[in-house]
Amino acid sequence: MGSATGGAVVCLVLFVFSGLALPLAGPAGAAVGPGAAAPVAPLMPAYGPALAAGGGVLAAAIVAWAIARPLDSLFLRAALAMMAVMGTALVAAATMPAHMYFGRAGLVVLAALCLAAIVAARRVFLGAAPLPPS
Repeated sequence: MGSATGGAVVCLVLFVFSGLALPLAGPAGAAVGPGAAAPVAPLMPAYGPALAAGGGVLAAAIVAWAIARPLDSLFLRAALAMMAVMGTALVAAATMPAHMYFGRAGLVVLAALCLAAIVAARRVFLGAAPLPPS
């Protein structure tokens, strides 16, 4: 569940920042003709991917640490949190091709897959009962 949570955070933050993309050069109504420059792809703000990665990794570690609360060993809890962080890195690596080939819709689909994995893992590992308040 931690990896899927981190992956969903990465996808959703990248989705938001890809909507805030700024044009590299030229006004929006630039002239089009034989001598005009070709349109330039928009540029995502540089802090967007860093914020997505940092937020996703942090979310994955916190969720994994919280789920592993019944374990008495801090070492095992930390190991599970690190595994969730590595799983988030795998999902984050999948965001690049998803965004390149399918655009923003690819990020939404990947986030939906992560959310579906969260729901499935919750039903399988934690049962259908709601989580106790912390």
